[in-house]
Amino acid sequence: MPSDFEEYEIQVMKDGRWNTEAVRNSETLSRQLAKELLGNKQCAGVRIVGNQSYRDGTTNETVIFEKTQDVNGDKPIKINTVEVANPRCKRPRDFFGLEGRMVFNRIFRNHLESVALTPTEILHSFQDIKRLQDRDNLVPSAVSHVAKLQTANTDQTLRDRQDEIYGIVEQIVEQARRADDMELPPLANSFSATLKDVADFRGETPEYLGMVVLARDLSGVNSWTGKLDRLCQLADPETDRKAILLLDVVIADVLGANIVQELLGWKRSLGAAIIAMLDLADGTFDPEESEITETTAMLCKLFSANALPASRRVMIDRALTQLKSSQPLSRNDPEKELEEYRRVMARLLVPGGIMSGGDAAEAITLRGTRFIEQGGATGRKKAINATVKTMPDPARGVMYLAELSNTNFADEHLEDIVEQLGVVFSARVIDELCRRSMSPKNRMVTATGAHDAALNSGLPEGIRDQVTEHIDGVLERYLLEENIIDKLDKPEDHIRDRAVRLVKFCGAGVLPADGEALTLARQRVIALLRKPKFDTHYIEGIGDAAKAEKALRDFHKLLIGAGIA
Repeated sequence: MPSDFEEYEIQVMKDGRWNTEAVRNSETLSRQLAKELLGNKQCAGVRIVGNQSYRDGTTNETVIFEKTQDVNGDKPIKINTVEVANPRCKRPRDFFGLEGRMVFNRIFRNHLESVALTPTEILHSFQDIKRLQDRDNLVPSAVSHVAKLQTANTDQTLRDRQDEIYGIVEQIVEQARRADDMELPPLANSFSATLKDVADFRGETPEYLGMVVLARDLSGVNSWTGKLDRLCQLADPETDRKAILLLDVVIADVLGANIVQELLGWKRSLGAAIIAMLDLADGTFDPEESEITETTAMLCKLFSANALPASRRVMIDRALTQLKSSQPLSRNDPEKELEEYRRVMARLLVPGGIMSGGDAAEAITLRGTRFIEQGGATGRKKAINATVKTMPDPARGVMYLAELSNTNFADEHLEDIVEQLGVVFSARVIDELCRRSMSPKNRMVTATGAHDAALNSGLPEGIRDQVTEHIDGVLERYLLEENIIDKLDKPEDHIRDRAVRLVKFCGAGVLPADGEALTLARQRVIALLRKPKFDTHYIEGIGDAAKAEKALRDFHKLLIGAGIA
């Protein structure tokens, strides 16, 4: 590492991002300028990056100074309001859950940005909790706001709920105070090792104390990108599931901050940014598009391995929040607004369902109202009708309507939702229910997804039964007319191959559970099992006795997994 650099880049923080302000050829001059810039109370932060070039063409960049500060000066910081405040926390552990932290993140967003701290760091640090309590009127305002939301249309008084919340907050503060007095070890090379290091400390669980150690470590990192990189480096090689899930909720905290621009890089439109967020949540985003390539690559790897369920939820929630916003999806080219809307909608349609279910259906509908001239209930009804017609096939239309029936839209528009269900009853065969361009498997998965969405919907019971029975009937006819079961159960094949194919088909989730279509497939399996000396014929050709026994055990596990005891 060189002691002197060729040039020093002075960067200032604006809107949560670092931007180059000036370049100097002297460290002394760069530090003088940094000091002058920090003297401005409206400057959120300054850092100095030393740059060194080598003969092989490579360069080295090193941050030699970084400091952030509150840009609000004497101006009081206010809370952000939310429309709902779930869950209804009854004990401290509820505050630490994902839902509670998401509400915390939203309400105290302005404070969190000003101090560059996550909810994890504040909830596990006595000093930071006290600073939050002492700052302006943030905590009383937040408690009053949440209590008002949670007591609406209930018998509990606002004052009683406020007292409950204050009582829980005091327990959290006292817990942090006790941990503050403990001489805990520093963060180990792995978080699972940290959990073991604090296991012998009495009075608190290893999970809580592990998070205290992690919070202390993160508090020394003054940028969201730095915190995310630190967390991903811990999570990427981690093999302990408990440790990964604990890290997950902290990564989710960071993803709720102003870091999306760095993660996604420049995007031509809001619609493209929303799709990129969804791609990131699925782990399919290209890290090369990011401004923080290495960190994003680790994050994508973790997402694709389904290791970060909480973070995935937060990322999708951010995407849907943007979809519901008043911002245009195509600011630079208004004529492409509808095109961008359809692209986002298509991205939310995943095999067998709609990503994030009812939340996505609600966001799609709210954005759809912007294409309708009428407002109010009439506009919302037309938006529902138009959205169903925009769906690629009736099965997707049923999914959308079923998911929408589980949202607040059903309070006023359940009849309008039911009215649109005619789209499914007009589909008598699978070619009319699902797009013909789909593979046979994807057709069955999509039809079954529509069936299951209706089964778990808020539709009236009678209508729900009609929809599910109709879709199951379409699938049953498809199995018969296309000879799907006969194609799996070829008489010329070994009985072992036939049985395994049929059982895997029954257990693949491509048909509605306990429906007539699945019963048809199970009956063929049972017919095979009832053949004389089935077990003997099943293991024919397997010379080793131990391998034959294992083959039978594995087959019986398949039977149980497919619901065929």
